[in-house]
Amino acid sequence: MAKIASFRGYRFNPNEVGDLNKVMTQPYDKIDDKLQKEYMNRSEYNLIRIIKNPPTPIDTLNDNPYTRAGQVWEKWIEERVLTREPGPAIFPYHQQYEVEGKTYVRKGLITLVSLDDEQGKVRAHEQTLSGPKADRLRLMRATEANDENIFMLYDDPDQKINAILNNELQMARPIAEITDDYGAIHRLYRISSPGVIHDLNELFEDKELFIADGHHRFETAMNYMNECKARNWKPVGAESFTHRMMTMVAMQDPGLTVLPTHRVIHSLENFDPAKFLAKASEQFTVTEFSDRKSLYQALDEAYESGKSAFGFGGAKLQGWRLLSIKDPAIMDALVPNHSLGWRRLDVTILHVALLEKLLGIDAAKLAAETNIHYVRGRDEALDSVESGMQAAFLVNPTRVDQVKQVASFGERMPQKSTDFYPKLLSGPIMMKMQIDKSMGLTHWEAPE
Repeated sequence: MAKIASFRGYRFNPNEVGDLNKVMTQPYDKIDDKLQKEYMNRSEYNLIRIIKNPPTPIDTLNDNPYTRAGQVWEKWIEERVLTREPGPAIFPYHQQYEVEGKTYVRKGLITLVSLDDEQGKVRAHEQTLSGPKADRLRLMRATEANDENIFMLYDDPDQKINAILNNELQMARPIAEITDDYGAIHRLYRISSPGVIHDLNELFEDKELFIADGHHRFETAMNYMNECKARNWKPVGAESFTHRMMTMVAMQDPGLTVLPTHRVIHSLENFDPAKFLAKASEQFTVTEFSDRKSLYQALDEAYESGKSAFGFGGAKLQGWRLLSIKDPAIMDALVPNHSLGWRRLDVTILHVALLEKLLGIDAAKLAAETNIHYVRGRDEALDSVESGMQAAFLVNPTRVDQVKQVASFGERMPQKSTDFYPKLLSGPIMMKMQIDKSMGLTHWEAPE
């Protein structure tokens, strides 16, 4: 079901840009205004000038962040800031990082994947928004490039694909090594052997793909391909609009980490944590802890046993609480129109049975972040309560098998259900599309 292809990617030329650490970025959707400015100042060749070029007060239809990004692509190629690989290849991509003092290495493979064959066969688990898709589509029209990756998961219980890659890389040295803003080390390798690429293609052919990160980028790639076809443009080989650059990671990879996203509550009228706990105790077992370490241990034990439980801290409340659902079947009546897997997600139980039913924070308020904001660290969430927030809910990570189960059913998870860590770095390798426009429309007005 997945057809991969090698490609002649573009990489930053160290002889021109110097330190590669200064030209790479986090994915565009993780870059706020502060980080955008920092990237702009870090290097004149930082990728921010392509993936999130800042606007100016005098932007016009013909001079704006998107057109400037396209111009930067062409300029950097001409000046050999970006150089093309000498031949087609696929690119193993390893990310070494730490979580809670333990070191992991996530092993992925950057390759092109056919969109023609994947339409309707790639499984998504997140909702997408029209704004980000329109933004990425305008950028793709201007650059005709894949500037960033899409993070894809595939099921490989026997780890056959990683076994081939590990064998091929035994004596290999990375062609690039970068340390990102959070200390993760990213190593890029190259494999050009036609035999190895052929064997991997055969193994991928029966794989269903699941989007871990990059839902907007995937839908944008599909939209762009359909626009190009409507204009009668023709792809020139795999490096074109019919393929998308993706990083493929096995669900069974021991370096695959999903982090939880905790919920902090604010601005609720007449919120009383003691009254909330009294109501919650009807459906949840409430256990009190005097210290954070014990609470965290209890949360970890719940995760290992597959039980749904939440840490809780409330303003002016002594100690901390663990809320463990007594009977998950209560969700069957609360959200009957969803699959069993969706109903049993911790974030579903938290959002529906606690936030909405007991606190009145419904889906619309969650989306608008009216009474909630999201934080990554447990301590950060509980610290916020001690510094003035009304309450914090700690959640356990969503398991990868749950992502597969929900996505396979065609459903989308609740907001902030997954946080695959670390993010894929933007910039180690890119793809420029080769398009034959000689027989088609050359402008982006809607075709007749």
